[in-house]
Amino acid sequence: MRMLPILLFTLLPGLAWAAEGQDAAALSAAKSLRCVFPSGVETNWEAGAYQTRPQKGFSFSIEAINTARGNAKAVGRRGASHLEMIALSNVRHFLGFTASGDLNVTSVHSQFARDAGEFLASHSVHMASQPPQTFQHYGNCRPTSDKE
Repeated sequence: MRMLPILLFTLLPGLAWAAEGQDAAALSAAKSLRCVFPSGVETNWEAGAYQTRPQKGFSFSIEAINTARGNAKAVGRRGASHLEMIALSNVRHFLGFTASGDLNVTSVHSQFARDAGEFLASHSVHMASQPPQTFQHYGNCRPTSDKE
């Protein structure tokens, strides 16, 4: 009976690593993601200091994920745009640029999955405006089939 706690203590880190590996494999296999960001923060430089305000959420899809080429496309209500992708074993960073110089970064983390098949994500927008203006949203992304 004394061996059971020792055995569990020894096996649990390995089981957690195996689950993390499954999450990473699921993210690596994803060809499209549906991302929902229910909350966020807007930050502006005003009156000599950064000021923050809460923001409403939004959602969009990341489709045509091509790990070999390192790209994908963002699809939202206003249309689609090209994304560059940095693919690591446990995270995908999707970078988008606007014609006016704004930078959009969406990071999808496999090792922090909350529910089976759901990955924590963040989305940042860095405006090329003067004075500086940024947006940071928090949520999750879920792999979708090509038919959704």
